[in-house]
Amino acid sequence: MRLWLIGCCLGFHFCLAAAQDTLAPAGSTNTAVAGEQAFPDPFAAENAPAHPPVKISDPLEPLNRDFFWFNDKLYFWVLRPGARACSKVAPKPVRSSVQRFFVNVRYPVRLVNHVLQGRLKPAVEETARFVVNSTLGLAGFFDPADELKLELQPADSDQTLGVYGIRPGFYLDWPILGPSSVRGSAGIAGDTLLTPWTYLDIEVGLPVRTFELLNATSLHPGEYEDFKKAALDPYVALRSAYYDSREDFIRNARAARESGGPR
Repeated sequence: MRLWLIGCCLGFHFCLAAAQDTLAPAGSTNTAVAGEQAFPDPFAAENAPAHPPVKISDPLEPLNRDFFWFNDKLYFWVLRPGARACSKVAPKPVRSSVQRFFVNVRYPVRLVNHVLQGRLKPAVEETARFVVNSTLGLAGFFDPADELKLELQPADSDQTLGVYGIRPGFYLDWPILGPSSVRGSAGIAGDTLLTPWTYLDIEVGLPVRTFELLNATSLHPGEYEDFKKAALDPYVALRSAYYDSREDFIRNARAARESGGPR
């Protein structure tokens, strides 16, 4: 049982590490602090520029649906109660500051992937942001870099692989980890190696990773529930939302790389 709990927490951490720095899409009404991860909106594409639909291969759908059911129950039985407890202990401004700290510490993931993509301008801006927030922002709990127009520059290993033309492969809904793909799974592994918490002793790293996840979830109460209510088939909606959001993330990086822009 102890090993299962450890696996759950570590798995949630890896999933969070992969998705943590992805910002909400343009036009979103979400007013979350930088780095907070909103739940993917399956209807966001209605107001987005037209792009060819993403072709999704899902040869393991029966197994993936079983894992989706498992993750759904894990959310309602474990993650949501823990997040609610976190909300009662600390007010939202405090939890938002904690979230900014975790995003700041994950700077190596963004820096390395910007460099690997050959995007030096956002790498420099991300470094300047990290220095400012780590000093004036007290280890990242505050965000003075935002006042200096040093915006967060999201990047991860899955994006880097996609920028170089590697296709996502078939869909995978991992137990605990949630929606992914063959390429996305490799990206999670790469991001994990770049995340500082990975190298802490488990006695320290496990509580930190668990708290990080619960804190992040507490900042978005009810989003998953609303998502399920709005979807005729939550499994299909989540699968489509995952692929669409990742393709948009990669498409924006390619465009910025070609134009020499920051994003």
